[in-house]
This record gives sequence, C-alpha cells and structure tokens, in this order.
Amino acid sequence: YPLAAAPFVKLFGTRGLLIVNALCLALAIFLAYAELRRQADPGRALAAALLLFLGTVAPLYLIWPQPELFNLALVAAALLAWRRDRPLLSAVLIGLAAYSKPYNVLLALPLGVEPLLRGRYPCFAKGVAASALRSAVVSLTIVALFGLNKAITGEMNYQGGERKTFYGTFPFETQAVTFGNSGIWATTNELGAAVEEAGARAPAGKPVRGAAPPRSGAEMRASFLRNLGYFWVGRYAGVLPYFFPAFVALVVFLVRGPHTTAGWLAVAALALSYLFYIWAIPDNWYGGGGTIGNRYFLNLLPLAIFFIPRGAEWIVAVSGLACALWLSPIFAAPVAHSLRPGDHAMRQPFRSFPAELTMLNDLSVFTDPWRKKRPVGNTEGDPQRNERADPRAYYLYFPDDGTSGREERDGVPGFWLRGGARAEVILRALEPVQKMRVTVTGGPVGDEVAVTAGGRTQHVRVGPAESATVDFDTGPGFAWYDTFVHVLRFRSTRGGPPGSSDPRGAFVHVELEEGSR
Repeated sequence: YPLAAAPFVKLFGTRGLLIVNALCLALAIFLAYAELRRQADPGRALAAALLLFLGTVAPLYLIWPQPELFNLALVAAALLAWRRDRPLLSAVLIGLAAYSKPYNVLLALPLGVEPLLRGRYPCFAKGVAASALRSAVVSLTIVALFGLNKAITGEMNYQGGERKTFYGTFPFETQAVTFGNSGIWATTNELGAAVEEAGARAPAGKPVRGAAPPRSGAEMRASFLRNLGYFWVGRYAGVLPYFFPAFVALVVFLVRGPHTTAGWLAVAALALSYLFYIWAIPDNWYGGGGTIGNRYFLNLLPLAIFFIPRGAEWIVAVSGLACALWLSPIFAAPVAHSLRPGDHAMRQPFRSFPAELTMLNDLSVFTDPWRKKRPVGNTEGDPQRNERADPRAYYLYFPDDGTSGREERDGVPGFWLRGGARAEVILRALEPVQKMRVTVTGGPVGDEVAVTAGGRTQHVRVGPAESATVDFDTGPGFAWYDTFVHVLRFRSTRGGPPGSSDPRGAFVHVELEEGSR
C-alpha cells in the first residue's frame, strides 16, 4: 500500500492517499461490472456492481489512510484473474493480499480447489498438479515478501514485533515524556487467543507484552457460538447492517440460485474465512475499537461478485440502496463519524441489533472513556494488603445516551436515566450472578420505568425521591475473561420538569447476589 501510494503522495501530498483509495474502489467496481456483464445486460450489471460496493460501509474508508480499499481491489483483481483463466497471476495477487492481511490466504481456496473438480482436467493427477502449482506460487509469493521484510526490518511479521501504542500523551511532547516511560507495550506474533486448558504461556524470558490473559476452553466455546450469529447480525460489525447487499446476495444464492461452481467456491471461501476469523480472534474479529462496521470483511466483499445469482442483480441493487439509506448519516459526515465511531449505532436500525458482547472492551462506542468499564464497588482489591476484590462489585458499560454514565446520589453509585428515553446498560460482574436487585429512585417529577433483565420485564412507578425495588433471577451471565456479562434495558416514560432543562428521570442502583461457579 505505501509503495502504491508513494507516487501519488509525491505529486499531491497526503491527498494522494485519498486518490489511491478512490482508484482502488473504482477498480473493484469496474472488475465487478466486467464479471457481472457475463450474466446480465449492462444496466443490471452496472447497478449491481455499483451498489454491491457503494451501498455498503466501504465508501467511508475512502478517507482512511489505511490499506482496506487497496486490499479490496487486490482481492477483486485476484478473483477476476482466476475467473479469466489466469491462475498464476491470481496466485501472485492473493499472495500480495495475504502479505498485507495473512488471513487473506484463505481466499486462495477457489483457486486451489477448482482444478480438483470433476471435468476440469482430463485426469485427476493433472488436476492435483495444477492445484499444487497454484498453491506453490501463492506460498512462494508470501514467503518472499515476508523474507524481504525480515531482511529489511529484522521482523518476519511487519504487524508484530514489540511496539508501543500511545493515547493522549506522546513521546517527546514534553521533556518529561519519553518513549520508555509512556505508552503501552504490545506484541501480536501469536495466532489465536491463549487458552488455559492448552497451557498457553509466554516463553521463558520472553513475556508477551500487552497480550490478553488466557481464557478457559468453556469460555472460548461460548464466545465462538455467540460469534456465529454476531458476525452476521451484530450491532457494530454485522454483515447485515453494514454489507446488506452482500448478505442478500448470499441468501438469494443459497435459497433460490441458480447455483454455479464459481458461486459455490466463493461461498466456501467466505465460510472458511468467517469461521477462521471468529475462532482466531474471537474478541476482535472486526478491526478494533475505532472501526465502523467490520473492516476485515472488506477483504471478503469481492467474493459476493461470484454468488450474485443470474437474474437477481436488481434485488442486490435495491438492497444496496436500502443499506446506503440507513448509512447515509455516516456518508454525510464521514470524518465526524470516524472520530466518533459509535454514535451511529445509538439510532435505528442499528440499535435493534444485539451488541457483540464477545468484543465488549473493543466496541466502537467505547472509545469514549466514560462509557467503558466504570467500577461500582471494590473491583480490583489490593494485592499489597492481600485484599481481594468484593465479589459483589461490578463494572458498568453505557452504549447509548439514555444515561449520563456512572454517577452517585447521596453516596450511592448508579446512573440517572434520561427522562422519556430508552437506555441499555451492560453490567460485568466479577462472579456468577444468582439474583440482581434493581432499585429505582424517582427524579424531580418521579418516573415510570420498565426494567428488563434476564429476559424478564418489570414495571416500576415512583414519585419524586421515592424508591422501589425489583428482583431478577438472571442466571450467571455470559462468561467473558473470567467475568459474567449481563444486558439491562430501561425505558423511562416521563420527561423532566416542565420548562426545565433537567433531563433526569430516575436514578438506578443495582445490587448483586453472587452464585457459585
């Protein structure tokens, strides 16, 4: 990506990066049109090609100085070369894409499997030889590029090695701030999350800095099962809300067809990549906290070109228009939404989708510090005093503006609901929960509040400064990093005092009764 962008940056400054991104997106659209033209008239092919890409979150990444659209174009070119019987060119391009994002090597599946299908070659042995040659070219391209990187930088993986990330304060900003005394160390040379049952440990003398703690096998399985659904219908990263035309194309292909060999191979590559992503990076398979939509899915989007069924081009185009409509606030202010990547998800239709609890700490809405991991009670303990954390303590997360975050009322921790608003609050308990007690105290004019927890809704009516309590048998919660996650929902039905700017409806305090592990 830097090599391709360098001439444009030389000529146009940093705007050159925008030009490269635009050219990459335009190339992907052109290649999609060229492929779809083989099955549809020019109008239908153009409509489907345009809206398969422009009717998704992909145009937002035009302003991001990152290789997302470059990789999208590489993958599109590789797949089209495969369909045009240029397998070695396709293999080289897939190798380039895999060097940029190693998981892209899975997109070589159609290239490697096709020669093994019946009727492709006069005999099976020739098919095996052709498949082996294609695989070898992909492998040699990847090895050569990583080897070159090793020779130049000393690191085989240019995205790994020891490095630091800085937030707020940067080295040499003042004399007191240096590279050594600021920032957060990290390495990402290991593939997949560490699992306790596998005995995952850092090598002696070489601790893995910044790595997440190991998780139990049961936790990993629970996260995997949830991610099977979140990948498609998650609020912050789901394919349906952010890549709706690709989702529709897949459903129509599977349900109605017509089914083609190229389509099935593309679906197989998509399925393999999907399962690998949620297995290898179960708590960040969409690209990190600043992302809008699943930026890793941009690498997979060109696969949809090949499973758009003949005759369904207008269906895909219309679904792209619908997706562009609900993404239009993002397109209207792309910089603002890139700086505040969680704001759009507080509105419909996004808030109707479930928040991806498997990626709780990395959801885009939690780039605002006040929304994330706000402690209630003694959540950390004091190791120096041999003092353990309170098992009834918990953390609160605030993914919308139905509250103002963690506050206190008369020394009691909790949060104020905005009068007349809906709110979702995520509670992360240190121990399994047996019972949850929710106390609602009326604000300046009282309130009527519907409280939902553990799949059950109870209604509370309180006057000004009056309190009422409701209990929920919630079950232990979703196990995540040795804690237990619950989603609470509130609906306030009264506003603040007439003529007042006070938004407070009711104050909420939650107490937990711990269960057994």
